[in-house]
Amino acid sequence: MPSKRQQLADRRSRVGESATPVNIATEHLLRVEAEPAAGGTTEDVVAFWIPLADLEPSPFQYRYSLDQGAVEALAQSIQAQELYQPITVRPAAVSGKYQVVLGHRRLAAFQRLERAAIPAMIREYDDAQVLRAMLDENLRREDVNLFEQTEGVVRLVAVSSGRAGHPVEVTRRLLGEMRTQLKASGQEAFQEPHRTAAHLIQEVTGMPWMSFYTNRMRVYGLPDALQTAVRAGMPYSLALAVQRLPEGQQGAALSFLGAPTGPWRSRQELLAWARESNVRPPAYSDRLQMLGRRLDRHTLTRTEQTQLEKLLGKLESLLG
Repeated sequence: MPSKRQQLADRRSRVGESATPVNIATEHLLRVEAEPAAGGTTEDVVAFWIPLADLEPSPFQYRYSLDQGAVEALAQSIQAQELYQPITVRPAAVSGKYQVVLGHRRLAAFQRLERAAIPAMIREYDDAQVLRAMLDENLRREDVNLFEQTEGVVRLVAVSSGRAGHPVEVTRRLLGEMRTQLKASGQEAFQEPHRTAAHLIQEVTGMPWMSFYTNRMRVYGLPDALQTAVRAGMPYSLALAVQRLPEGQQGAALSFLGAPTGPWRSRQELLAWARESNVRPPAYSDRLQMLGRRLDRHTLTRTEQTQLEKLLGKLESLLG
């Protein structure tokens, strides 16, 4: 049976921490001595003791909060058994400093223990490789929420496109162009950077780029207060239910549901609260106007146009 250290090494290889050649000066750093594995051999994993004062968070970190209970549990484990898995860093712009790529929670645990240094592997990652490594690690976590997943993919697509601008706007514009091309030609004969965008979304999320565009990107249409709540872990379906309430009642609804950080009540509890509070849903005309504005921002495929025509026909028939 593989040792715990071997299992951790295998897991590292799956999240972008393979033994990439490092052409960085490390003579000034103390090397972490690897313990012999089964059979008396040592692993080919080179780590160094990096002073915590020389570390800075990655500008691409898209996880908004750390579970302090999990950090405390990890700190206690490190206190008792030490750290088996080094963090991963890359050289920062300032000489002698390093950006954390993987291991922000491990770093928080070391800070809580007031340690002077932490074992780390140094990699020469570019921006796209940093984002991909973060995604590969964080998407395997059970506590990552939908908004965090979406944020990571959006930033990866934007960086990989080479276009300047806010990641959300770059990705939205890029996918909108792809949708327009698909509508015009009826096939996905994409060139760069559209081809790479489609490939990354499919590879990372397992869903087609069109589904990501029409479903995941909708989260950025939420009001700021609801986006903040979803970042903190509120289910997206619950946020949509709050959005359907009158604007003046949404703040009270968020407080009832458990804002700012949860735990979150259910959609059924929200509906019961709305009934007891005599909260009335928006008028049909207001909802139709809101849908019209959203429709103006989208380019429909032929299939979606057919579906919309049928729905409009049913609505016109219902209203006589």
